[in-house]
Amino acid sequence: MYFKSFPYTFYSLDDASTVQVVTNITNRVTLSDEVKTTFSLYDEYDVKDGETPELVANKFYNNSELHWLVLHYNDIIDPRFDWPLDTNNLNRQVAERYTDVNATHHFEDANGNYTNGNAYILSSNTFTNFNVNDAITNNTNNGVGYITQKNSNSNVRITITTGGFKTGDQILKSSNTTNRANITSTVILSGTPVTNFTYEDELNESKRRIKILKAAYIDAVVNDFKKKLGE
Repeated sequence: MYFKSFPYTFYSLDDASTVQVVTNITNRVTLSDEVKTTFSLYDEYDVKDGETPELVANKFYNNSELHWLVLHYNDIIDPRFDWPLDTNNLNRQVAERYTDVNATHHFEDANGNYTNGNAYILSSNTFTNFNVNDAITNNTNNGVGYITQKNSNSNVRITITTGGFKTGDQILKSSNTTNRANITSTVILSGTPVTNFTYEDELNESKRRIKILKAAYIDAVVNDFKKKLGE
């Protein structure tokens, strides 16, 4: 229904040797801010796991073809990225995106803001060539930091600026990557580690709350949309 309302245009893939008449999907029309922000015109809804824009449109409007209105009303251009994934697709995406879904993505403070993490990391007497202020990199997962205190050749304190470090990871001395150490134990001193999976899951959950234009206003909004397209 959505693209049926769009005007046509001429398009060629071979420098005009052949020309085709196609739907001009670049002619993007938006709903007015007043329609999208006036509280009395819409209800809020949390998209259930597995629900598609078509299912939501059918649930509220008894017409799945009005899925475009659900997307437009929420400024969703590409539902592949802006619509919440179902559980299976979320798990698949996270597994494809990260080497270790349980590795640390970042650290947060008590208010949920990004912050540096601080931790003790232990190894089997392999910090001999590591010193205070040395930058370190996680060679197993994503992690960058620097040494703030050296207690012994098997125990250093670090500040983590990106990602994280956990037991089983290997770290490198950034200035000389031949200097390596395998982490045997980690003690978090400050900052709450957020795993890659938790980060992606929370990001996905943040997309669930959408606005649903009340059914009483559908005809007026659809007619206005068609006028803007020049029908």
